[in-house]
Amino acid sequence: MIKRVSVVTLPEGTDPDAFWTYWLEVHAAAVKKLPGLKKYVISRAIGQPMGEITFWGMVETWWDSQEDFQRAFSTPEGKEAAEDFWPRLAGRGSVFMEEHEVQL
Repeated sequence: MIKRVSVVTLPEGTDPDAFWTYWLEVHAAAVKKLPGLKKYVISRAIGQPMGEITFWGMVETWWDSQEDFQRAFSTPEGKEAAEDFWPRLAGRGSVFMEEHEVQL
């Protein structure tokens, strides 16, 4: 299994609470329809205990493979989700990651 992590920034003047509501209620509903999606987590920055926040939010999606991710976003549902969300942002960056959870 792989995880895709994206960090995002909002355009200046965007109401962060309104965007969070859109993300939770509209965009998340569209993403949940993607074929092959195993898990979906969205987060927004609410404070900074150290350093300087250079992004506003983070998206994590889990897939069986990078190919499954590519297939999902080539479907009509995937194209619709991407075309509605990404243009609303000022910046973004994404990586695929291998994840290992350490049991405590």
